[in-house]
Formats: sequence, structure tokens, C-alpha cells
Amino acid sequence: MAKPTAIWGLDMGQCALKALKLELVDGKPTAAAFDYIEHPKIMSQPDADPEALAREALEKFLSRNPIGSDLVAVSVAGQSGGLARFVKLPPVEESKIADIVKFEAKQQIPFPLEEVVWDFQKIAGGEVVNNFAMETEIGLFAMKREIIARNLGQFGTAGIECHIVQMAPLALTNYATYELLKKGGPDAEVPAEGEGEADDTPRGKKKCIVVLDVGTDNSNLIITDAGKIIWQRPLSLGGNHFTRALSKEMKLTFAKAEHLKRNAAKSPDLAQILKSLRPVLTDFVGEVQRSLGYFTNTHRDAHVASMIGLGSAFKLPGLQKYMAEKLSLKVDRPSKISRLSGDQVLNDPVFSENILTFPIAYGLALQGLNMLSGRTDYGRINTNLLPTEIRTERIIRAKKPYAAAAAAALLLGTGLAAVGFGVQYSAATDAGIKKAMDAAKQAKTQADSQVAAAKAGEDAVQKAQDEVKAIVAGADRRLDWIRLHQLVTTALPRAGAAGNLQDPGQVPFWSQDEGKRALNAYLDRVKRGLSIDRVNDPDLTEYLAQVNVQEVRTRYTDNLKTFLDTADARVWAEERKAIAENMPEGEREKDENEAKAWKPKAPEGGGWVVEIRGWTFHTDGSDFLVRGVVRNFQHDALKTEEIGPKKVSEFLPGVVDPLKGRISHVCLALSKKQENPQQNVLDLIGPSRNYIDRYLTPTADPLGGSPGGSPGGPGMPPISSGDSSGGMGLSGPAMQWQPLTKQGAAGAASGMGGGISLSPPGSSSGAFGYDDSSPGSSSMGSGSVPPGSVPPGTAVAAPPKRNPKQRTVFVMMFLWRDTPAAAPGTDTANPAPK
Repeated sequence: MAKPTAIWGLDMGQCALKALKLELVDGKPTAAAFDYIEHPKIMSQPDADPEALAREALEKFLSRNPIGSDLVAVSVAGQSGGLARFVKLPPVEESKIADIVKFEAKQQIPFPLEEVVWDFQKIAGGEVVNNFAMETEIGLFAMKREIIARNLGQFGTAGIECHIVQMAPLALTNYATYELLKKGGPDAEVPAEGEGEADDTPRGKKKCIVVLDVGTDNSNLIITDAGKIIWQRPLSLGGNHFTRALSKEMKLTFAKAEHLKRNAAKSPDLAQILKSLRPVLTDFVGEVQRSLGYFTNTHRDAHVASMIGLGSAFKLPGLQKYMAEKLSLKVDRPSKISRLSGDQVLNDPVFSENILTFPIAYGLALQGLNMLSGRTDYGRINTNLLPTEIRTERIIRAKKPYAAAAAAALLLGTGLAAVGFGVQYSAATDAGIKKAMDAAKQAKTQADSQVAAAKAGEDAVQKAQDEVKAIVAGADRRLDWIRLHQLVTTALPRAGAAGNLQDPGQVPFWSQDEGKRALNAYLDRVKRGLSIDRVNDPDLTEYLAQVNVQEVRTRYTDNLKTFLDTADARVWAEERKAIAENMPEGEREKDENEAKAWKPKAPEGGGWVVEIRGWTFHTDGSDFLVRGVVRNFQHDALKTEEIGPKKVSEFLPGVVDPLKGRISHVCLALSKKQENPQQNVLDLIGPSRNYIDRYLTPTADPLGGSPGGSPGGPGMPPISSGDSSGGMGLSGPAMQWQPLTKQGAAGAASGMGGGISLSPPGSSSGAFGYDDSSPGSSSMGSGSVPPGSVPPGTAVAAPPKRNPKQRTVFVMMFLWRDTPAAAPGTDTANPAPK
């Protein structure tokens, strides 16, 4: 088979087939041929047969353009079910990136992997240090297998063999990067030393360009800086919406309205045409404005410099100017292609007339040039959604001629072997054999010396790898912290009939009339927001069955018994309360102090101590915390292997649940009522408070003397096995993993393994909640579900006596052991005392 020298980019649109052929001439991309075949009808018209129209267009294309050995790249519309995700990987051995990405694909793609075709590509980062890839960000792209098969079937029926399948928005990204931003290729524009972005780009921001491709039924909006930023969104408006508006307003058939739209500039009724299109234009511009607003809010480091309009719809008179005025953005439409050679194609009247429709075919062909040249920068995106089984079949087919030639050579060699044996026998008695054997022994000695030197080098490399692994150790336990995050999230109380407060002793906290009104008021604030005229409305949070988490801390200790004994002694001395009072029977035992009654039965060995600090406005205060929060954690800890209807082993075969049988000794170490609390003032649980270290270290008091004091105290010895530095990240001698995301200065603590952000009172960014001490403010808290009726047969206790509005602060702790051995005598049927 001849080696391919050119690439065809084929874009099968609703109105026409666009094809562009590129090849490399002296290393420069050159347009060698093109074709534009308009369908007799638009494919989406009710009386049109899309398959027949596609087949007719491809047959006409092949009759004009013999493909031969050229490569073919085709596009699939992004609205057809394409998915794009961008994921930042933890430090990982470079050889295992594919395995980590496959795991991420299972989490990110909402379909079984066997039902989709997916591929990935490094987008940013990826610096390799001693075989470890650091700060690697990948783009993950997928599409349903049946959609790709249907599109490939159109080309296969016509006898066209496709080599690249790409989503249309990603092909537009290739076009924007290469043609508009002048990046990629041997002649790419490189800023001179000391030269930054254009004058209109603010300092410290990345210059981005917006490409809006208006299609027939849908449109594609992409934004890129030719580097890390690749953002795309499909819009459900297209050229047909303009045609239908004309048809409705001017009482025309669809075909006549389409003709009028295409020739609007020459029509004497231009004013009436534009008036008929105004409602659709308003909706269209509104969609674009919302998309740009969302992008700028989520990409603070990006600066949108201008917009490029593509598609035949941009031929409408005044559309370009109208969008520029409404968007307050410079809007251009290309009139030529500047980075390609090939004047015969580029100056052709048909190509120039339809240049706005060729960018997708252009982007596909640029990706194909990467395959032809061995470079990776003609096309920014190089993923390929061609199914693996098709690629494998082609490789086998290509190797069949070589296999036949090898068999023929083997047969010929067998015949010659018989003749060779006789020659070899005579040579065996030659006098030069001994000399050759001596030379062979000398060569073996030299080889052994080289092998020993190579072994020493391998040992040095292995030592360096072990040192790097020690630095990034703990990444393999990343899933453990995600599971702990899941336990904390699901155990926090959620009111309503569908919530997790369904025990007879828990239902009264939310089922009374006040509780239902409070829940409805909360859901209304979440849904509608809080307008200025409702600021002084009562928020009813004193009846809301919800807790707000201020901070979650973890520490590791070699001796859990010392921690429990110290915590028990200090809480009893300061609060006259036994921390074992609400522990299950198997986790406590009788205390010699008759007034105290119970003390914790500590497990042997080490483990993690988890501290959760927060507050609630519920009038039942400590009783609600014990029965509604502590009881939930004790119950959920017994079934931690379950994740909804499935188990951990079903998601990750062979992986043991890191929480199963390891969570115990849930206790309420502190609960204090505060009458008429002040906003942004959290006594006893503020950032300076550090109860977990206080109980881990019997000889020191790191609690701090005032809410604004500094944690830690003089003479405090270091914890023997490390600590988590305030957040639920990994730590200790073998655990120095950092979260994937970092919160801003407003965050009170880094979250559990990068998955939680806990914010201080008054902040609106808390993952569990924020201060609700002012009337009418929103409160996320532990979350709620829509209220409903109490389940039939549930014994509902009498309404508790209501007190004036107050805040109850609390500190809850529990143990997470390294080994799954359960505490002796644990009563799993009755985990908490009544």
C-alpha cells in the first residue's frame, strides 16, 4: 500500500458537504483541492431523507475527487452526544497515566465504557521528574458508540475509509489555534523576548478568542487561548430558526423563506426581513451573552479579546454589527485563509463565497497533518474517536502481505538448510575454531563486566525512584479520603420524608408545623435567592433540623487509648460530661467514678482521630445533636461499604472498603448553648480552637485562650506520626499528598483530600454551610430534602418545648483505625444507647 501524502477533511453538514485536502509542500501546509456540494434539501426538513442525501453527496464527491491512499478525517456534531471533560491528575508514574485516566473515565463518563468510544490527551503540565508526571492535566473526550457507527456507516456505504473521527467543536479549536491565534506549525508566531500580550489584554490574563459557528439547526461556541483553556458549549439555535421566523412572519413556504434569507442583501424587502428576524436574533444573542458570562465567571484569568463569526448565517446583512453592539465585543468574520499555501484553491470563487463554512474541514485536515508529519502542533487536539476494533482490523489487514512473504522465505530457507548442513560439518574441523572460541570467551568476560556496570546503574536509578515515591507517597490512598468525605456528607442530618432523620426519636425534630415551615422557607431561599425586600423576613432557622460545619480536622496518633483517656478526663473535668455516654455498649465500660458511670473502652494501636466543629440553631440543641447527628454517624459507620444501591467492590473490583469496620467511638465532646449569638463570632469553635491536639497531648494545652488566639501552646511535643495540617488531607511520614484544588483566602481549612471546602461564618462558599445568624440569610448547612408526610405507623413524639432563638456550638469526634478489626463486643444490632 502506498504511503499517504495528503489528508482530506470532510464535514457532512445539514446543508452541504464541505471537503478540504491539505498536503505538506516543503514543510508548509498547502491546500491541494476542495469541494462544496450543496444538498437538494436541508437534511432536517420533514420531507428529507438524510441518508439518501448524504449518499448522493458522497457519490458526487468521489466522482470528482479520487481519494486513493489519502487519509480521511470526518467530523461528528458535538450536539450528538459528545462529552468533554478536563481533569487534573495527581503525581503518578508516567507509565501508569493510562491506568489512572481509565479510572477517571469511569467516574466522568455517565455511561458504561463499553457503550462509548473515548480518548484522552495531555492538555497542560506533565513535567516528568524521575519517571513521575507532575501537575498533569488531561482532556477526556467521549461519544456514544452507536452515534459514531451511524456516521461512519454513511462513509462506509460510499466506499470511503475514515482514519480520524473528531467532534466538530474540537476541530474548530484546531482551526482557531492555528489560523486565528497563529500557534502551531514550523512558522508559528513566537513573541519576541520581553514582548507580552496585545495592548488591550490586561496584565496577568490570558488572551482568548471566541469562535461562534452558526450551523443549520445548532451552533457551536468555543473559547481558547491556544494553550490550557479549551471551552466549548453547544447552542440550540441555528440558521433554520431564522428561516422559520421568516416563514411564519411573511407567510412563506420553508423553501421560499430559505431562499429569501440567503438573498436578503439583494431583496427590496430587507427592512421587513430584519424586523421578522429580530425576536430570533434577541434569543440568539441572549444565549451567547449567558455563555460568555458563565465563562468569564469560571475563568478569572482569561480575557476575551474578540469574536469570530462563522457559518452562512453571518452573511445576513447587519448580523455582525448587531451582535457587536449587543455583546460589546469586536465581532469579525474571516474573508480569507492566511496560513495556507495553494492559491488555486484559496482564490477559487466557490471557495471564497463559502469560506465561512470550511473551518471544521480545515481543523480536521490540520489534525491529519500531525499523522503525516510526525508533529503534534498543526492540530491542537489530536484525540481520535475511531473505534479500536476498526483500527486493529486495519493493522492486521496491512500485515497480511508481509506474513505471506515471510512464509515463502521460511520455505525457501528450509530447502537451503540441507545444503548448509554439509558445509557446516566440514567447517567444524577447521583449525580456526579454537581461536574463535578463545575470542568468544574474551568477549563474554567483557560482556559480564558491562552487565555488572549496567546493574549498578539500574540500582542507582531504582534508589532515585524510591526517593521520589517517598515524596509522593500517599497518593495511592486518595480514594480512602474520598470515602471518608462521603461518610461525613451522608451522615449529616437532612430533614423531610426523604431525609435521614426517620427513626421515631428523630422525626419530631422536623415533622412539627414549625419544622416544616422552616424547611419550606429554606428551600425557597435556595431556589429563589434572597431579594432586598425579604432581608428582614424571619428565617425560622431555630426550627430547621440542620447543622453547619465550621471545620473538619484530622490527626494521626500511635496510641488511640491515650487520646480517649485524655479526652474523657478533660471533658469530664471541664464539662462534667462523659464522652462515652452515647457510645454503643461494645465501645464503653463502667467507670469507677459512680457519678460518671461510663468511660470509653479504647482499642489498641494507632489510627486517625477526626474532629468536626460546627453549630446549629435548632432549639433542641444538644438533644438534637445526640439523636440527630451522633446517632446518624454511628448508624452509617456500620454500613460504610454501601454507596447507594451498590458497594465499593462493585465500582472498584478487588478494592476493600477503607471504612468498613474501622469507624468507632463517635462522641459529642462539646455542646454549648449561646443565647442571641453575634454574626461572625463563633466562641469555642473558631479557627484558633484546636481540641484534637489538646486531647492528643496530655502535657500541653493547644486550645488557645481566646477566639482570636493562636493555636498551639508552649511545650507542646510533636505528634508521633504526623498530622493533617488542619484539613482532611493525607499526612504522616508516608503521606504528604496535597489536594487537587486549593481554596482562596476565605477558606477556613483545606478539605478532605481536596474534596471539601469549609468556609468561615458569613462566607457563601461553604460546602457544608455558612453562618445563618442574621434573619433572612441563606443557609446551606447539612442539606435538606423537600418535606413530605411522616411515614405511616411512625410513632411521633410530642412536640418539644420551644425556647427563644439560640445557637448551640459543638465538637464531635470519632476514630478511624488503620486495621479493620472491630472493637470487642460491638453490638451492631443496637449501635447506640436509647
